[in-house]
Amino acid sequence: MNGTLFCIFTLLYMLFGVLFYELRVLTFIDEVVTLLIALYAFFKILTRQIPFNKPFIIWLVVSFFYLIYSFVIESNEPEAIVSDFIMQSKPYLVFFGLLCIKPRLENLHFNLLQGVCWLSIFLLVAIYIHHPDDREVVTYGVMLTGEALSAVAILIGALYYLCCDRDSTATKLTTILIMSAGLLSPTSKFGATFVAAILILFFVGKPIKINLKYLIMGSVMLAAMFFVVKDEFIFYFVRDYQYNARPMLYIKMWEILSDYIPFGSGFATYANPASMIWYSPLYSKYNLDSIWGLGENSDMNFAADTYYPILAQFGYVGIALFIWFFYYIFKKINSCYNLTADIKRYKTALIIVCYILIQATSNALANERCVVAMSILVLALYKFRPTTRLTPLNSFGLDFARSVDSDINNTTTDESTVNK
Repeated sequence: MNGTLFCIFTLLYMLFGVLFYELRVLTFIDEVVTLLIALYAFFKILTRQIPFNKPFIIWLVVSFFYLIYSFVIESNEPEAIVSDFIMQSKPYLVFFGLLCIKPRLENLHFNLLQGVCWLSIFLLVAIYIHHPDDREVVTYGVMLTGEALSAVAILIGALYYLCCDRDSTATKLTTILIMSAGLLSPTSKFGATFVAAILILFFVGKPIKINLKYLIMGSVMLAAMFFVVKDEFIFYFVRDYQYNARPMLYIKMWEILSDYIPFGSGFATYANPASMIWYSPLYSKYNLDSIWGLGENSDMNFAADTYYPILAQFGYVGIALFIWFFYYIFKKINSCYNLTADIKRYKTALIIVCYILIQATSNALANERCVVAMSILVLALYKFRPTTRLTPLNSFGLDFARSVDSDINNTTTDESTVNK
């Protein structure tokens, strides 16, 4: 994909898929963009314009297996199954699709993306100033309510940091300043991610290894993150947990995993929007329909309040695949650093992984912002590097040599792609 075209798409998506998404002008922009990325990557593979990508093909096979499995066991209505399949596929299609395509970004394009970041953070602050109230909960039709504003600030900061030329103190401080816009609408998830980002930016100077330094750093990070989220943790998981949807979804998750060995209950059955719209029989089967927010005739928004319980739909096999996905990401992160010694991209990838894992405590992994998060993660795992290649040129019977630019990503294997 051309780098300029990618920058244009990024700008448009930041505007209409993130900042102005709640105006409901382009409701399906995230699904459309995801589908276009996946189809383009698949077309490139079929026409042999890019190398065969085994992880992408494996993911496609696995995902369609679960789709067919859900139809066979009749987990829910057919339209519910398809709807949930599209929703749950979104982050993985973006990740594997972009990792295949590898947009050809050069220094000019990274400078353009920095401009997109500055425009986005300006608009984010302007949105807050225009409508500073109702930031605690999601309000449809109002831009960046609930956790959206703070989550977007983290993503803008991470993209800005990735696009900078140097890992200087000024760059890190500017990144933190951009992310701190999330303090306008703070949530516990933002606080935990913000703490993790600060520690990663200032205290990770080389790849993390299991030693005393990083064990201490990890302990400090976890302690600081728990201090930030402890009030919300106590509210949801300690105080009257049996009456709250979120902890009960976690608790019943293990019963479902045990009852539906090994592939789970199937799409549109548990802890997601499709199971709310087409009411899943599992809520009554496991006595969850008596809990506020999970009853068939009540406000079902709480059924899609957290992501991790959704893994019950895919069974123990699905949990193993989820863990493998992040193992694969960490292998790519370390492989890229070994090739480039670029700690900036290494730290960007760590920040986004922390963002994804923390945001998944709500149902934010598969929402419209996941497209941006996965895009930043992929950009941290490779670099388009134009190279000069000598090719023979015959003129009047004499052989000359002329240089042409070639894309290193199309002439090397997947593992030999490198970072900026």
